[in-house]
Formats: sequence, structure tokens, C-alpha cells
Amino acid sequence: MTLWRAASRQARTSRLAAGANNTGRVLPSPSKAIRCQSALTREDVVDSDGLLQFKTLHEMNRNATIAFRDNELFGTYRAPPQEENFVKDQEEKPGKFEWMSYGEYGELVDRCRTVLKDLGEFRTKTKRIESGIREHDKIGLISNNRWEWAALASAAYSLNAAIVPMYETQLPKDWVYILNDSECAALFCSTDEIFAKAVKEVVPNTPSVLSTLCFDTPAGEPHSLLTALEHARGQATSVIEPTPEDLAGLIYTSGTTGKPKGVELTHDNFVSNVYAVRGMADDPRDFIRSSDRSLAFLPWAHSYGQTCELWCAISHGGSMGVCRGVPLILEDLALVKPTVLFAVPTLYKKVYDGVQNLIGSSSPTKQKLMRAALDLGRKKKESGGSLGLVEGLKHRVLDGLVTSKIRDRFGGNLRHGFVAGAACPKEILDFMDDIGITICEGYGLTETSPIIAINAPYEGKRKLGHVGKPVDGVEVVIIDPDTNQEVPSGQEGEICCYGRNVMRGYYRNPEATAEVISVAPDGKSRLFHTGDMGNLSEDGFVAVTGRLKEQYKLENGKYVVPTPIEESITMSRFIAQTVVCGANREHNVALIVPDWVAIRSTLNIADDASEDDLVNNPEVRGLMDEEIRVNTYKLKKYEVPQMWAFVAPFTVANNMLTPKMSIRRKIVIKHYDDIISEMYGDDLTTSASDGQVAA
Repeated sequence: MTLWRAASRQARTSRLAAGANNTGRVLPSPSKAIRCQSALTREDVVDSDGLLQFKTLHEMNRNATIAFRDNELFGTYRAPPQEENFVKDQEEKPGKFEWMSYGEYGELVDRCRTVLKDLGEFRTKTKRIESGIREHDKIGLISNNRWEWAALASAAYSLNAAIVPMYETQLPKDWVYILNDSECAALFCSTDEIFAKAVKEVVPNTPSVLSTLCFDTPAGEPHSLLTALEHARGQATSVIEPTPEDLAGLIYTSGTTGKPKGVELTHDNFVSNVYAVRGMADDPRDFIRSSDRSLAFLPWAHSYGQTCELWCAISHGGSMGVCRGVPLILEDLALVKPTVLFAVPTLYKKVYDGVQNLIGSSSPTKQKLMRAALDLGRKKKESGGSLGLVEGLKHRVLDGLVTSKIRDRFGGNLRHGFVAGAACPKEILDFMDDIGITICEGYGLTETSPIIAINAPYEGKRKLGHVGKPVDGVEVVIIDPDTNQEVPSGQEGEICCYGRNVMRGYYRNPEATAEVISVAPDGKSRLFHTGDMGNLSEDGFVAVTGRLKEQYKLENGKYVVPTPIEESITMSRFIAQTVVCGANREHNVALIVPDWVAIRSTLNIADDASEDDLVNNPEVRGLMDEEIRVNTYKLKKYEVPQMWAFVAPFTVANNMLTPKMSIRRKIVIKHYDDIISEMYGDDLTTSASDGQVAA
């Protein structure tokens, strides 16, 4: 991973040439000659409250580097130097995160702008571009989060070009489709491995892509971004100012069926969402502070990570450490010590499950202490932070012994966290409250930039079981899908919204756009149909109850929404993932991904017992039966799965999870169609369990 290294705040500008990444490659040094000095000062770019002012993402990035020049922005992990006589079993020295300032970032954006404008100087082995990136061109990015991603995006905006982000985990055929559909003029790859795939399998099949560069390739190579940045030293490239209506990015949906659609998001789409977040607090400087730091592990290629973390942080002068990957997230949390965290429910559930496993395996005395600590945490939350003298003393003691150590798993400094991407069970939100960390649920889609509604950690602005109130400038209406009429408060229907956050449309796909855009109740605005079922409470909170297309009918005519059933089942610490299905069948069945570690620990099963043995172990199956029974007791009888089967984990690698960790239900059901048929006792391959509404 490329790293920006600097010795001290005062010496950074002059010593950046000494920077090196983990493999010792020298990084480009900013040149004083190309700073593109602006007459703008901090007073010109902030309002009377000290809040940044901007109309486009270009202005936001530029103004942030002026207003917050000395603030830290991106942190990148640097491994410790390897000792010559290092012994394998010797304890390794911990690495650390090193930070780039906003001022350094601004200088790199200037140089990246020159790189984009002068791409004709660089070529791959197969193609050559005769002119650089022009206004309204698009550049493709195949990369996980890193400073180069943000700098190139900002540089593209400064030329009124747009970015097309993609995921490292996608298949080359997906990259080919997206690059051709979007007509990208250039492609940037993060690693040498991805670059090699792109040159071999992608570039020959994408005629619009005329230049391809790689982040990790050492300086000196013709296809290295570092080489291009060195060539850009000392050059100044004029800015082409975008307007709020210009395209900022094409984000391709990771659709479960058919080809992905390119969501056209303008500068105004993004900017309206960033500004809207400020309205969630009485003091707009408090919700996200300039002193806040996050650990960036959600992909910026997705609108959730990009808007809520990257752009919101930059617009407030905050910082973010770039996570090395999900397997190392706990280690990175300890190093970065974030004050805010943007996550999906899976992260919080892992901590919840870990604590439940610890309680289950502890002595009776320790179990009593841990439960008492969580109970007192709950009382403190419910009392608004005011406990009596005796309980207050008990809480302080138990907090030091128990709950503070759980908070330390998040780095120890977390003020509050955010969760979106999927429904977060109330039990997990309650647990996080008990340990003293408020988690704010939010809701939105790529097509809405993405925020529609969000809870906030303030009195009257958070309601468990709901995904929050609509953010400023976004109007939510609940529409009866049969009559297309607005329904009263509290009544279920399709969640729809209108406002400046609604996408321009699907790129080159007017038919798909027309399917989700209609006229809003005000008679003039564009109403976006989310496809989600939900309701709007009288006090203005949005609740999501499921997907319209996921609802199906059982053989007895009863309608089923699988999501709440799956949420209930996966509250078991022994169950990692589940998918429920049963369309046109007499009852529901479930595909279950077990947590073998928790199961082995609880049932004292030896490590040498294979998973194949565990699948048929009577104790294991009995445990699963009991867990499903206990966790679904609140559901209607016809909703509870009557049979279940163990299956392998749903992952991004096997295409059963989207890059943002949402389960691709249809793909899972299709893949395990034979197992589903076997549970129903038939030999025919069935498509009746695909989650579609029965006729």
C-alpha cells in the first residue's frame, strides 16, 4: 500500500521527498512551484460559524485544503522495519499510521490534475492516448481506499471530469462492462496484480480506455502513477470549474440480476447530502467535528463510504485512517483510535457475539459481573446519564472492569458510530448503548447520494426500530404500490423521496430511469421510488420493513417478508448468516451459515473434528433447532422456518455478497436450489423460492 511519510508538521513541505512506502519505493515530493497559489484565504471559504462553504466537490476539496491546511487528513499504515536477525517466533514490533495533511493533499491534487491533463505522455504496452483528460471525460478507478483514490477524484473534478469507481474484488468481465458502458478515457489500478489483469483482459476489450496507470508500480516505470507525478513536478495546470449540475461520478449498482446500472450523481447531489448532515445537530459543528477521526474500511467506491465518510469528513476538516482490510480491522481500530465509525451491522454484531461467547464461557462470578455492568450501562442510558450515588459508584467500578475494555476494541475513543447498508437488530443497538457507544442507524440508496434519513445522537433525534428522520432538503412520502397514492402516517407502503439528492438518472438507460422516477406530490419534483417497504411515524421517523421484490406468498396465501425473519435468526451467536425462502411453498425453510468457533466452544468439541462431522452431529443440530425456536418466538407461526440446512459462508469472492456486504438473495437461492428442493422433499429443481411475489 502506498504510504505518505513525513517527519514533522513544520518540516513536511521540504522533506516529503524522503517518503517511502512499505517496499522502500520513493514517493513523489510536492513542488513549491506548482502549488497554484490562490488568493483565497480561510476567511473566504468558511462562514461565520467556521463551516466550509462550497457548491461543488471541486470547491469542497480546494476550500478544505485552504481552511484546514495543517489538519491531518489521511493516515496510511507503515510496517515496522524488519530487523536483520529477526527470529520467526520473536514478537514483532507494532506498526503505525503516518498522516498526510490537508495542505500536502492539496499539492498532490494539483499534480494529479497535471497528470490527467498530460496523459498523452504515458502509455501502456498496447495503447497510447494523444491528448489528456478533457472536460466531461470519465476516468475509471479500480482500487480500495487510499489517498491516491481521493486525490485523483478531486483532480478529475477540477477538470470537470467524472470518476467511475470499481472494486478490486470484481471480475475482469465486470470491469470491461463498466468501462465500456461508461466510455472511460483512462483507467487507474491500485496494485501490480490488478494492473496486469487489466492490461491482459480488460484494456484490449475497452476501446475508449487509452491510458492505464498503476499506483503501486515503482517510479521509473512508464505505467507508474509515481512516474507521472514526478513528470508533473513544477507544472501548473488550469482548473476547469464544474457547475453543480455537472456529473461528478457514475456509481454502478451491484445488481443481483442483469447488468449493473450506472447511477449518475452530480456535484449538487453529493453536496446537498453533505450539507444536509449538518442539520442533524443543533450545533452543525458537532455532528462531525474537525477533530473527528474515522477508520475507513467501507469502500469509497460505494456511495455510503464516499459521501458519509470521505466527503463529510473533508468538508469538516476531519481525518481518516485507511484500513488495511477487514481481517486487520481490530488491530487498525486500536492504532487509529477513531472517534466516529461508519460501518455495516456485521462489525457491531461480531463484537456483540464475542462478548456473548465470553459471558457464556466464563465462571458464574464473572458472568454476574459482566451482566451487571451491561445492566447498569442500560440504566445510565435510560436515565439520561444520571444514576444514584450507589449505582453511580457501581457503574464506575464495573465500567472500568468490564465495559471500558469492550469499548477498547473500537480503539477507546469512539463518540458514536453509524450503521447502514442493512438492518441492524435492536438487540445489537441496545448492547452498544449498554457499553456506552451510541450507534446511529441511517438509510438511503446509491440513487439518493445516498442519505435519505438518519438518526442522530441527540435527544429527540434517535428512535430505535427506525432509520431516522429525513435529512434537511429531503422529503419522504409513503406510497401505496397498488394505487400510487400517499398513505397516512404509520401505514405501510413503498418508501419514496424527492429532493436535490435524487440522482440525475441511470446512465444511457432512460427506460430503467422511468421505472423508478415519477412526479412528486408537489407536482413538480422528481419522486424516487426506493423499492423498500416501510412507514413514516407521526413524529417523522422512517421505518424500513423489507423489500417489495423480496416479499412472497406462501402456498396458503400468507405474505412473507424474509428480512425480519433472517434478522431474528441471526441474533443467535451460533449463526453467522441466513437466507429464508418459501415462495409458493407450504412453509419457509432456511439456509444457515454457522459460526463453528462459537459452536465448538459451547459444546466442547475438539478442534480435530471436521466441519463435515459437525454438520451431522446430533448435539449441533439440536443446538440449532433450539436457537431458531428461541430467536423466532415473536414471529407469526407461518413465518418460522420449518426446516433448515447448513451451507458455506456467503462472501464477495463467491458473488453471494455485494462489496458493501449485503447478501445477494437470488444468487444464494439459485446456488443452493438443490438443497432447498431436498428440504421440501422433491427432486425437481425449483425456482419457486426466488423471493418473487406470487401471482
